[in-house]
Amino acid sequence: MEYDEADKKQWNEAAESWVEFVRNGKNYYSEYLNGPALKRMIGNVEGKKVLDMGCGEGYFSRFFAKAGAGVTGIDISEGLIKAAVEEEERHPLGVKYFVADAANLNMLESESFDVAFCYMALLDIRNYEGAISEASRVLKTGGRFVVLIEHPCFTLFRIVDGKVVGGWKTRLRENGSKEYLYYWITDYLRRHSYTVKWKHDRLPSNFVTTGFHRTLSDYVNALTKHGLAITGLDEPQPLEEGVRVHHPMKKHYRVPQSIVIEATKITAQRTPKRVKLI
Repeated sequence: MEYDEADKKQWNEAAESWVEFVRNGKNYYSEYLNGPALKRMIGNVEGKKVLDMGCGEGYFSRFFAKAGAGVTGIDISEGLIKAAVEEEERHPLGVKYFVADAANLNMLESESFDVAFCYMALLDIRNYEGAISEASRVLKTGGRFVVLIEHPCFTLFRIVDGKVVGGWKTRLRENGSKEYLYYWITDYLRRHSYTVKWKHDRLPSNFVTTGFHRTLSDYVNALTKHGLAITGLDEPQPLEEGVRVHHPMKKHYRVPQSIVIEATKITAQRTPKRVKLI
């Protein structure tokens, strides 16, 4: 199963708003929670070849390029890749970008990368197992695939049969602020797609995307199926600075918003020889 053209269309329509959101420093969860967790798990990349799967407008591609890596970024959205390429032209770092389906990376040679990562994108990829298979294929034996996703056990915005199936129980304090009491969830084991409505005052304009709910075991079993052994795991907490900037993040000292999985390639896949373009 390849990507749906509707998935691409949604992210192309979201591209302008998303680029402004990221580049204006308003993506607090990336800045103070998930970004630091990704960087900790990946560690030193100096002199390594790194693949950014679902790179968006290139934020983390640029970060790791500045840290000394040779970086390649891929994304399904022409609009986001266009923004990434324009930034590369303004401030060259040697990052190579491709519009590509993460489950079909024919332009990349097998066993050619030291590190691949997928930041908050695997849950948006329809053929997630195909993407994992491709990550394994392009990694050298001993190379690492780092996946950061919204925690499958605590995913927000899920709606099944018209009903919300998880979220925070809240109440208003006397001062009008929101108190987060506890997180509730049902129908965790039901796999499904759902619409994510991106609508808040930090976005220049609203948009929608499609997410896919799978279980934690779905992701782990797909990794191990394709020769990737779990070698690291993190359920990160926000930085104190992030809680000061965006107080609602404090609830993630109690319930994780995300999970980071490091998987190391232990076996080579038998695949047809690919044409080397980079």
